[in-house]
Amino acid sequence: MYMNVKKGLDQLYLSQILRIVELVLTIITTLLGALTIGLAFLASGGLASLFAVLTGLFAIVLILAMIGDFVLGLLGILNASKDEQLYKNALVWLVIGIVVSLIVSAIGEKSGIWKFLKAVLNAGSSFCNFMVVYSVINATVTVAQAIGNIEVFNLGQQRANSFKTLYIVAIILQFLSFIPFIGGLLSLAGGIILIIIFFQYLGFLGKAKMMV
Repeated sequence: MYMNVKKGLDQLYLSQILRIVELVLTIITTLLGALTIGLAFLASGGLASLFAVLTGLFAIVLILAMIGDFVLGLLGILNASKDEQLYKNALVWLVIGIVVSLIVSAIGEKSGIWKFLKAVLNAGSSFCNFMVVYSVINATVTVAQAIGNIEVFNLGQQRANSFKTLYIVAIILQFLSFIPFIGGLLSLAGGIILIIIFFQYLGFLGKAKMMV
């Protein structure tokens, strides 16, 4: 019983590990990119070239982590939904989030109204990520209730409630990333909050995958 849920949660657990790696790599890549620009401005050509290469390498690893995260997350949701239909809600938000992310990538690094639009879409992408997490937790709580696992049931409800507040703060910070001078710092702060959320979500998945 619920063996597909177990398989799905195992895959979602691995996906979440990659998601945390992905966020860390995003922060590192952003910082390296900023250092590259700063060193180039200071006429430190050799160091600027070195940091440019490092930025490119981290960007490649980031892309690989994103692909792995998506594939494992998709497989996890599909497998889990074979035993519990509520997991399909997460699939809907996952697809919407991918579409929004592709639009953000298409915009690129533009200024003016495009920068504002990109900030809005990034916030929308974060909302989709929240709905994926929330849907998975909600479905897992339903399974926990069905098999009588009070620990996972209570933990899931706690995580769902706390994540609502944390995600709102993170989304607002990412939305304000279009503000000159301080936008980068606000986006970084939002990323740090997301890392905290994802570690807590990882802990929840770790317990959930052991209940079935």
